[in-house]
Amino acid sequence: MELKANLKRPRPWRIGVDCDNVINNLAENIIDVYNKDYNDNLSIADITTYNMRQFFKNVSPDKFCDYFTDKRVWDNIKVLENCVATLKKYHDLGCEIYIVTATDPQNISSKSAWLQEQLPFLNMYDSLIVIKNKQMLGRGIDILIDDCVDNLVDGYYHKILFDYPWNRHGFESYESNIHTLYQKYRCKNWNDIDKAINTIMETEIGIEIYL
Repeated sequence: MELKANLKRPRPWRIGVDCDNVINNLAENIIDVYNKDYNDNLSIADITTYNMRQFFKNVSPDKFCDYFTDKRVWDNIKVLENCVATLKKYHDLGCEIYIVTATDPQNISSKSAWLQEQLPFLNMYDSLIVIKNKQMLGRGIDILIDDCVDNLVDGYYHKILFDYPWNRHGFESYESNIHTLYQKYRCKNWNDIDKAINTIMETEIGIEIYL
């Protein structure tokens, strides 16, 4: 969609984007590999809390963690539809794009390389932020796109929640009045995210809008 916002401001807009399940389809691939390993029929719809492990009944905690670095998972990982086009659009408009992720140390190099291949207009040396808790971003980010409600709580930035069964509750009424200056959205895809970013930049008013 055409951007209507005035991009003139003291510094460029800074957009933080979670990697797993926002840029890529990691959970979907983990479930697929798990189902093949154990002849199970688990689906995304079954994962109703952010802590996925409890739904993988056949594996130990250690084995479950191995799926996050499993070559079979990453060999079939895909970028979500319209993600690249949307991020490139705002990058070309002068926004600073940061990929924010929490990941196993042994996976940092391969994830960075994968992201660089998918998003060649970004320099992962400057754009990749590996962090344990996204609240640690403080005031540096203007907009954060994530699939985990807890990573958006009390953040001093506009919030875009990528809709999944594991985040269907607790987003709409979780914050104190001090955070009403920051808009919050629940988006089902990257077309919705594009609309949300555009509205945030156009209005930057503390209102709640559903797309």
